[in-house]
Amino acid sequence: MNRTSLGLVLVSVLGCAGGPRPTSGANAAGANAAASATSVSTSTAAGGDDVHRDDGAARSTAPDPGAGHHASDLAGRVPDVRESRALGPLMAAAEQVRGLRFLRPVPTRIQTRAEITEFVRAHIDRVELEQARVFYLALGLLPPTLDVHGMLLSVMGEQIVGYYDPSDRVMVVRDDVVVDLARADPSRSTQSEGGLVLVHEYVHALQDQHLGLHESEEAERSIDGDNAFASLVEGDATLAMVGFTMGTQGLSLSSLTRNPAMMRRVIASAPGVGGGPELAAAPAIVRAPLLSRYLDGFVFCGTLHGRGGYAGVDAAFRRPPESTEQVLHPERYLDGERPERVSIPPFDELDAAGLTVHDENTLGELELSVYLAQGGTDDRAAAAAEGWAGDTLRVYRRPDGATAALWFIAWDTAAEALEAEDVASHVLQSLPAARQPEHRVVRSGRALLLMRDLPPALHSAVLDDFEAFAAHLGERPRILD
Repeated sequence: MNRTSLGLVLVSVLGCAGGPRPTSGANAAGANAAASATSVSTSTAAGGDDVHRDDGAARSTAPDPGAGHHASDLAGRVPDVRESRALGPLMAAAEQVRGLRFLRPVPTRIQTRAEITEFVRAHIDRVELEQARVFYLALGLLPPTLDVHGMLLSVMGEQIVGYYDPSDRVMVVRDDVVVDLARADPSRSTQSEGGLVLVHEYVHALQDQHLGLHESEEAERSIDGDNAFASLVEGDATLAMVGFTMGTQGLSLSSLTRNPAMMRRVIASAPGVGGGPELAAAPAIVRAPLLSRYLDGFVFCGTLHGRGGYAGVDAAFRRPPESTEQVLHPERYLDGERPERVSIPPFDELDAAGLTVHDENTLGELELSVYLAQGGTDDRAAAAAEGWAGDTLRVYRRPDGATAALWFIAWDTAAEALEAEDVASHVLQSLPAARQPEHRVVRSGRALLLMRDLPPALHSAVLDDFEAFAAHLGERPRILD
């Protein structure tokens, strides 16, 4: 799995292979969306949804404290009888709403906040973190003095109340959360926020048992591809939270998912969609991808559900979205529209000048919109990024230790490239005047080149190859499956 994305590195212990996902903070946005869905949808007809069930599967909705090859190696303790009894209805709720049954028990560990924080600390890869920090520093998306490691621990401290670990196939729940659930009426455990978000986590366990979550998370993808896959995983579980909440009110999930405009109203009207204060204060390049996987992922998975029920969502795990463009515009995924491959050639002149390649990757529509927002409003940046067709960003280290960046971007049409050029030019103009000569925004047809912190003497070497790239693009073909 690619870890260059700062959002992914910073939450790699939350959402990538072998790491937990938050059941508070960002996930609370999903819980709030679930609550909002009942108010937005009160005028819809009540009734049952078509569910995809595996009726031949063995049923087990009791958490198993002792099962699992690695469960006993984890910090913490096993749940007691009352705690296991409180978790059982949450597993059953996940089964009921998702239309899948547990094939085997889910081992459970109860950990303190300190034990969870230590898990996070131990799983932060400092090398990957520094790689990502430099990559996004080159785009101006991080303050140079930001303590990224400290920010991560702060964000995680407010985020995690529990997680499902697909590597060890273990559910971990924070001790105060499970104690509160055990004290409550078991019939009401799913009505609390803690219970509802644990339903979300049990959906991840179902994804793992039925849809190969762990194996899929290990696949190599670009930054954009990782963000897209995370949106499928988290969007599916958020959709289940919404569906469960609507079901308790006698409302049909399909009445919502067959109406994409209403789904977006649910997201817009959900309170607290910015997460907790630490996440809200984090740089946009961390915050936006993390929230998008829950909120935009919900709309993406909801659109698939509206077309074909949960069978349509299951099918997406066999053919995951390749880009955040497909997530942000589900109709493009359904139409089979795929991103264009963009390659940046080697530049002998840059090598001779002592520049060395730090990293290279595809950021996609979502993270491109975060970059463009530096030159205007979020809405204008999102509109400008909407015509994205493909990109590659290459970050260099200069001999003086500073960074430089080349970004080749393809757009659907020349008109959309022109719109993006205007917004990108505002990003350049927001820089101090002394830095602007090393930055360029160049458009040719439906191609756009962004140069950052590259000495002007090297610009001509890049421009010649960019013009060749633009000429090769021509009119965009519809790249279909």
